Amino acid sequence: MKNFYLYIILVLSFLVIFYFGIGFYIANMILRIDHSCGVHEGSLPNTWVTKYDTKDIKNNKRILIREKFDAKKYHLDSWEEVKFLSRDSNIEISGWLFNYHKNMPIVIVVHGIFPNGKCKSEPNLIASLLIKNNINALTIDLRNYGESTIVGNYENLGLTEYLDVLGAFDFLQTIGFESSQIGLAGISLGASTVIFAASKEKKIKAIWSESSLAEFKMILDDEVKRYGFSNIFSFSVSLAGKLLTGIDPADLNPTYAISNHQNYFFTHGENDERIYLHHFLFIKDYAERNNINAEFWMIPEAGHVDSIFILTEEYGYKMKKFFLKNLRK
Repeated sequence: MKNFYLYIILVLSFLVIFYFGIGFYIANMILRIDHSCGVHEGSLPNTWVTKYDTKDIKNNKRILIREKFDAKKYHLDSWEEVKFLSRDSNIEISGWLFNYHKNMPIVIVVHGIFPNGKCKSEPNLIASLLIKNNINALTIDLRNYGESTIVGNYENLGLTEYLDVLGAFDFLQTIGFESSQIGLAGISLGASTVIFAASKEKKIKAIWSESSLAEFKMILDDEVKRYGFSNIFSFSVSLAGKLLTGIDPADLNPTYAISNHQNYFFTHGENDERIYLHHFLFIKDYAERNNINAEFWMIPEAGHVDSIFILTEEYGYKMKKFFLKNLRK
């Protein structure tokens, strides 16, 4: 009988170790940052290309979109390298300032998850489209990315990084922009980050969201399944994430941070396999039920952040219309 109980204890111990071990494995894979800009390391506003984006893409259609994209058409030859403090004052943020249009609004452009940064193609293209449409731009490296301060090895999912965006908001006011002239644009995880930033700073009236996740449980289940495991492991992944980062990933709920005192534009690809379309639909339903002033643009057959490369000029026009409507000129 003692051997039987010992056997049961050993089996249960193994299952517990296996359960939480899988949780730490997945959490580490999701959150451990590559501080570099990956294949875009060293790219500048007048040198970036999209052909290297295909390295981690398996879909041939998406590869072709980037291989055929004429990046040189959207290069910018004039910018200022700037440094300023995050609202977390121990952290210095690096940015590229494109201040082309006197007395016109400016948009802070925020990149997504690693490997990433202001050097990547998407922030550079968005900056170029804004400039083309008479809106200024500031692209930034969040903490732990690019030339900004490195403070850790794990991604905090925008739950602390929003302070870096607010540091950019403060900086722009020191060089002559009014708070009512400053908008935000976030890409993928950067979209969550700008939503959190705006929720803390009600003076920000215009927030552009490209391919945002909606809420924690949805994205957690999606990520666990992406690694080939059942969502019964979601709890262990969440706990591991909290232990690794010191923040509670369960707070990753940008949908519930949007306000009916601000203005939003949400865009998402129909065939997004990184952040699935159900996130976009969840946000849309919540916004409509809560009278949020938001516009929605779902791009048919587009994958993750593909729309900017597929419908580039239309994308720029929609940004122009949205920001000039909601920011003071």
